[in-house]
Amino acid sequence: MPGVPTGRACDACRKQKKKCDERQPACGRCLRLKVGCVGSGQQRFTFKQQQFSPKSNQSGQMTLAPRSRSRSTEEEKCSIEIPRTYPSNSMTSLMNSFVGAIKRSTDLRYNMWWSFGIFLEDVPRRLGSNEALDRAVDAVTTAHAGFCTHQPVSTKALAKYSYALKTLRVYLDDPLQASASSTLCAVMILLLCQTFIGNNGQMLSGHAQGAASILHARKNFGPRDDFERKLFLSLRGSVLFEGLYNDAIDLTPEEWDALVNNDFDQDEPSGQILRCLARAPVIMKRGKQAIRDGEDLIPLTMEARPIYEKCKLLLGELKARTVDFETSELSTMPETFMARILRAHYLRTHGIGLAITAFFNCILQALDPSDYACIIESRSLVEDTLIHAQKANVYRPVGAGYVIMCLSAAWAVTADPQLRSMVEVALIDYHGDFVNRSYVDIRRELERASENCFLWP
Repeated sequence: MPGVPTGRACDACRKQKKKCDERQPACGRCLRLKVGCVGSGQQRFTFKQQQFSPKSNQSGQMTLAPRSRSRSTEEEKCSIEIPRTYPSNSMTSLMNSFVGAIKRSTDLRYNMWWSFGIFLEDVPRRLGSNEALDRAVDAVTTAHAGFCTHQPVSTKALAKYSYALKTLRVYLDDPLQASASSTLCAVMILLLCQTFIGNNGQMLSGHAQGAASILHARKNFGPRDDFERKLFLSLRGSVLFEGLYNDAIDLTPEEWDALVNNDFDQDEPSGQILRCLARAPVIMKRGKQAIRDGEDLIPLTMEARPIYEKCKLLLGELKARTVDFETSELSTMPETFMARILRAHYLRTHGIGLAITAFFNCILQALDPSDYACIIESRSLVEDTLIHAQKANVYRPVGAGYVIMCLSAAWAVTADPQLRSMVEVALIDYHGDFVNRSYVDIRRELERASENCFLWP
């Protein structure tokens, strides 16, 4: 079935026979008309059907043999074996749409590959082998396409998300499928999908808890292959930050370590500060229990303080790296693809470092309310986070989605009404990129987060 190229115009322009500028993630015409833009810039092919007659074999697969007898004997012997789950035309269309959504060249403001992880590049080759993953990819591709054109969440996107959830539940009921890498990947992709369809501003997604449950049920908690190592780079952050608020994510210290230790960034300050954060859920759980029981908090304080001090040192490295890049010759030269990625990466890791340091500052304030040094340092953490939120504006909406978590940590770490008011203004603005503001009780969600970070029993 050879393919003949037919152009790169989006579906809407092709249907109306209009000229398409083929921009990513949405063409100029679709943006102007505020309609969904699907397939802009993607190479299309017309496939010419060849006649094959299927023959079943003993292995349960299909063998396709050509009908024509004009070929040589050697050619007739070279039949093509394909599994029963051979991708249909709709699967090919889904694959093309997803590949278009994760292209590295897509604007970083809407780029899923940049925002959510390099594991996405390995997903297309897995399509067709796990229906839970197929449905999740279909849902996130549809939701992302609508989001990029500033459309309200469509009924179609919600229906696909619901169908993907139902399919995932079936897979999770099967012990063999539940532990599969593709099923875990489906959970992660549905977490991404929730970003585009909205979560009413709530801190808890449910999907991160589900991913933790899957990992907890496996014999080996950590990544089992190269694909899972890439997946864990993205999954660990979601599980870790939700684990600060969700007591249902109850992992052992060894499991937290297995989640965050990764060969890709083990020597980088960004990877090291995440390993510090992996200590937080267990310390918080023990701290709440100690406060309830009226135990001496000094031993726990002495355990948490070195971690906080290390976080401050690593945060200094992350900030210095960002400043060095911004003042280097690279920043004055025409930006290459790698320069754009590095600039955004350094900024994002600095922001995440601010949030992690703020979380540990909260914990120490709760364990030792008389530690005025932490209170003084908390003010600079909040001020730096507000500056960071301004700098990250250029990557909004998707590329700066992480800033919501940073601002939430900044609100929790200070009791200053003026600083909290400034953080709320920024947070409501950022939340507006993803959810309808009228449905979000920002203040209540922040209070819950703060109570948890300050170890309220």
